[in-house]
Amino acid sequence: MSAAGIRRRTLLLATLAAPALARARTSLAQAWPAQTIRLIHGYDAGSNPDTIARHLAQPLTEILGQQIVIEPRPGAAERLAASQVARLKPDGYALYLMTGGQAVVSATDRTLSYDLLRDFEFISIVTRFPFVFTVAPDSRFKTLQAYLDEARRAPGTLTYGTSGVGSTLHMAVELMLARTGTKITHVPYKGGLGQPLNDLTAGRLDMQVITFSNAQPFLKAAKLRAIAVTSKDRHPGFPDVPTVAETVVPDYDVVSWLGLSSPAGLPTAIRDRLHDALVQAMGRPAVKTRLEELGNDTTVSTPAEFRARVESDMARWRPLAHVVSQS
Repeated sequence: MSAAGIRRRTLLLATLAAPALARARTSLAQAWPAQTIRLIHGYDAGSNPDTIARHLAQPLTEILGQQIVIEPRPGAAERLAASQVARLKPDGYALYLMTGGQAVVSATDRTLSYDLLRDFEFISIVTRFPFVFTVAPDSRFKTLQAYLDEARRAPGTLTYGTSGVGSTLHMAVELMLARTGTKITHVPYKGGLGQPLNDLTAGRLDMQVITFSNAQPFLKAAKLRAIAVTSKDRHPGFPDVPTVAETVVPDYDVVSWLGLSSPAGLPTAIRDRLHDALVQAMGRPAVKTRLEELGNDTTVSTPAEFRARVESDMARWRPLAHVVSQS
């Protein structure tokens, strides 16, 4: 048979197979899920990802008709969870609630055992949220500008705390420091806000950077005082707190996210059904209201928008890779 004949035969077979393939995909989506679904994240119970996961698990369980079981796998700034999920079967029964920290890690750590863009299927961004710079209630720093002014007068003497080296919180501060030519000592913490709150109160730590959802109870109880928010606009829940952009770096805007993903190779039909279920869950007034009360924007993205956000974040943080390697 000639080359042209082979091409025609291949095209004919592909045309004939297309309807059958479409029916198979539809059947797969209709059959899934048939068992419990695991929702994995890389942080401790009670953390921001864990809180969001628990608010999503119940409505998704009701919509999909199968139990969503949350599995925290904390360790190594989410590297542990991601490396384990990347090796799992892409059958829709193991989902991963990824954070914006994964884009930071993937942009700054060349030793990872996984490739974020190759090894994961991006389903949808679930929430977006800024960070808040906080000090002790009686701190001498009434503004972020005052904090930076003292840091310039005595380089390296002031401190700030975050949840760990290479976290988005860490990079949010380092981006500001790079833009303002300021040197401040980073103090990474593990295990929640207990220790940094004690250190702030005792004067051993000058500033702590945390998510709004974690900060809110302490701010409302006057155990912390907010001096700046990292988004370009003020947070609606705390309208009196100025932004970094309006105080020290005019075009500064750092907003992180949580997104639903899975191991790469997830069948499109299952991905689409998951996305539809997520849209329904996030559209429920009780879910939307609660997540927004915790400081989150709840606009659901498309898979393509989610992947594009990961790519743009990696490009943004890559120039700060040296900060992580030197920490």
